[in-house]
Amino acid sequence: MTRIILQGADINRENIILKGQDSAHVCLSLRMKAGENIIICDGDGLDAYCEITKASKDRTDCKVLELKPSPPELSVRVFIYQSLPKGGKFEFIIQKTTELGVAGIVPVLSERCISRPDKASFDKKLIRYRGIAKEAAQQCGRGIIPAVSDLVDFKTAVSSLPEGDVKIFCYEKEEINSLRSVIRDIEKGTIHVFIGAEGGYSDYEKELADKYGLCSVTFGKRILRCETAPVFFMSAMSYELG
Repeated sequence: MTRIILQGADINRENIILKGQDSAHVCLSLRMKAGENIIICDGDGLDAYCEITKASKDRTDCKVLELKPSPPELSVRVFIYQSLPKGGKFEFIIQKTTELGVAGIVPVLSERCISRPDKASFDKKLIRYRGIAKEAAQQCGRGIIPAVSDLVDFKTAVSSLPEGDVKIFCYEKEEINSLRSVIRDIEKGTIHVFIGAEGGYSDYEKELADKYGLCSVTFGKRILRCETAPVFFMSAMSYELG
């Protein structure tokens, strides 16, 4: 069933009105009409099962038939700290990791990033990035939209992680700690995972990761592309904990 997420909306009422892009999406893109059913989610764990009573590109009226909890999330909250890749790779990462259950994505500016946008340029892209997260969450039936954060530098990112959370540093030179050995006993809580850009991480960044208590892991004998690694990680987490 088609799902629309209205972040922070009060859906515990008899009727819900969709406007703007949401209404246009339902009526123009999906070609839905009065009499069809739709799920409207508040983005905080509650779904309203509705019947469309009136539909136009500017306004869609929906009658609430039933309220249910949203589908459950992973038993752990995973935040990916992705060094900013070039081209459209970051959009791909947002879309696919959202589908696989990520709780949030933090774009990081590390030493070997080829893409180095200024704040004004990145802020414009951030609107699109957050839209991609919303579309992917709706498409795969999730009850929340993963947060896509502002761009931060690597040192700020590693030095501001909460105490007690699991902190993983994906490092191509690691030879001992496998991903499986690190995640196999995790049942709940929050995981912060750092993934480099096309050139990986510098020796200085590895030193910072060690200093702030991140655990270096290897994904195996093959070196994954920067857009493959976060999908691999989230797939492993979904398999273990989904």
